[in-house]
Amino acid sequence: MNNPVAPPYTNPLSGIPGEPPGAWAPPASAPTPPEPSTPRPRGRGRFGAGVLVGVALTGAAVGGYAIGQQDDPSAVVTTEAPPVAAQDVSVSTGSISDLVDAVRPSVVSVRQEVTQTNPLGQTSRGQAAGTGFVLSGDGYIVTNNHVIAEGDSPVVTFADGTTEPATIVAGDPSRDLAVLKVDRTDLVPLAVGDSDALRLGDQLIAVGYALDLNGEPSVTAGILSAKNRTITAENGAQLVNLLQTDTAINPGNSGGPLLNGRGEVVGINTAIAGGAENIGFAIAITPVMDVIDSLRDGSVPDRALMGVTTQPTGEGLGVEIVEIADGSGAADSDLRVGDVIVALDDTEITDPTSLGAAVAKYQPGDTVTVTVERDGSTVEIAVTLGTRPT
Repeated sequence: MNNPVAPPYTNPLSGIPGEPPGAWAPPASAPTPPEPSTPRPRGRGRFGAGVLVGVALTGAAVGGYAIGQQDDPSAVVTTEAPPVAAQDVSVSTGSISDLVDAVRPSVVSVRQEVTQTNPLGQTSRGQAAGTGFVLSGDGYIVTNNHVIAEGDSPVVTFADGTTEPATIVAGDPSRDLAVLKVDRTDLVPLAVGDSDALRLGDQLIAVGYALDLNGEPSVTAGILSAKNRTITAENGAQLVNLLQTDTAINPGNSGGPLLNGRGEVVGINTAIAGGAENIGFAIAITPVMDVIDSLRDGSVPDRALMGVTTQPTGEGLGVEIVEIADGSGAADSDLRVGDVIVALDDTEITDPTSLGAAVAKYQPGDTVTVTVERDGSTVEIAVTLGTRPT
């Protein structure tokens, strides 16, 4: 059963009375789970048992995609980041007001005109909008890929009201990350913090252009509610290593920084849960810094693939292999259909989503140890991960 999604929506440039152009998107539909016993073809996600809520990407005017838990363990690769060099903006003490004053010049609005076609074949022009933050003083800016995916001519607006046309250096839909470049050499980058060091309950601050409102950015504060969340976008991409926060995140916040109490970037605001209150998601910064560095160099890193399709066992532990893809690392190993995967290296596997998140920590060519239950015995099998097709 396909996941029902609300189509992307873009306001006409003339705007809706009482609303800024491009500032509204319809809410995501809550996903409907298919029958648990029905395997899905490879590359299409399946919903497992449990409470399901819709999740909407938070780019203004291009939100409205419903995403939810995915059972397909063909995972996005995100690897451990190298040590992060100290950058320019950081606040060691002071109030949230002091923090915002310090980071505001480094948080930007990202807009671009887009053309979309409705189900009747009619086209309309509108504006997609989101947020970004300065990565380096020589003009590189980070945002979400879904903010710029519908066009190719983004425009960046800075805190002082000046605008610059931006070039899309590289975008990665599978990780929802993109790097832009403007012709400036006087920018002040944000400091990058250590998202791995965050603890539940730590204070977090989101700064961004919510609803694409003109003028100053919006500022909201909350805490870290959970770490290592996994959600799946409508395009089938599995987003892993997410931070969950009760910090208010809205359409237009996408691509903007989620900051710790020192004003350091610890996440990139990306999605909100529909049908729930105070549940937002941000891409944890530390595991993706190497990806951002590659995008800055103009290349999209490959993603690891094990090559199995799995389903829950119904017992709360492990996932049963229902299909093995020809030519994959799994096919070249001793894995068999019917094996129940209970661990990958030192990570316990409880459901298909946890398997996908575990694979996501590796790169193509890495060899992992997969522990399976087979005919009442525990077997450890070496699997060399392949590369997922783009």
